Amino acid sequence: MKPGTGPRTSGLPPPVAVLEVRLDDEITAPVRRYGNPDGPRLLLSHGNGLAIDLYYPFWSLLLDDFDVLVFDLRNHGANPLGDPERHTVPALCRDLEAVGSAVDRGFGVRPRAGVYHSVSCLAALLSPSVAVSYAALVLFEPPLTVPGVGRQVFEAACRQAAARTRIRAGRFRSERDFVELMSAQPAMARVLPEALRLMAGATLRPRGGSCLLRCPPDYEAKILAAIPGFARMVDPDALPLPVRVVGADPSLRHYFLPPCDLSRARSLDFESLPGTTHLAQLERPEECAARTVDFLKKTGFVRS
Repeated sequence: MKPGTGPRTSGLPPPVAVLEVRLDDEITAPVRRYGNPDGPRLLLSHGNGLAIDLYYPFWSLLLDDFDVLVFDLRNHGANPLGDPERHTVPALCRDLEAVGSAVDRGFGVRPRAGVYHSVSCLAALLSPSVAVSYAALVLFEPPLTVPGVGRQVFEAACRQAAARTRIRAGRFRSERDFVELMSAQPAMARVLPEALRLMAGATLRPRGGSCLLRCPPDYEAKILAAIPGFARMVDPDALPLPVRVVGADPSLRHYFLPPCDLSRARSLDFESLPGTTHLAQLERPEECAARTVDFLKKTGFVRS
């Protein structure tokens, strides 16, 4: 695995190819291909309110060995801002289906694994064809829990996070101001400095001498509020394909949702990653990449 070397979004290498995918009659989203086109195929996306480019310190480690296809969720990152009425969890599920089908048509059908974070994990698990379209999934901090007191805590945290997000600033004077503000947030204390710079470039859109969040707070809050209802539709004891879930360190103080704990789920491989929060791939990219490759070897998706 090759360490990431791009400290800014503009420093990312050019993709091998770009595939424009029609998500609906309003949005066309680019899927970018990197890495080794002859390697095992990975599809990667990101968490709510974020963008796939800021995960570059993580997915750059996979470029030597894998055919890496990265894409932003609708109304995030490189995608245009669309109708808020269409910004829903079911739409995200359909989008993942559309991306997968377009990749098969554009680059040829072959087995693929999904590497997702947070809400994109939920979208993948809820996609109707997940069992036949993926050979395996590696999920970082999916917004899931098992029934019981933990689920009640989790759902209350989603509602609180949605309320906080709705009143969060969506405009900043500059990328530099954004980085300074993020650097002072306790939730970002463990994130690598280069990831914060990438976050500014990937999640802000220049507008009239200032910068706007590419995914506005209202859009992000809408998904947060909807997560509990859709998370209940996933049965962690009956997943139909090999899945590894990497959760945050439960001993740390967390400022977002409670750490994912699916240690009692029977149909998946669960582990907590020491020293990490909900943003593990931005905090310890090398360890996250190692756990990704380890599981893909364990399932036989990657030959040892």
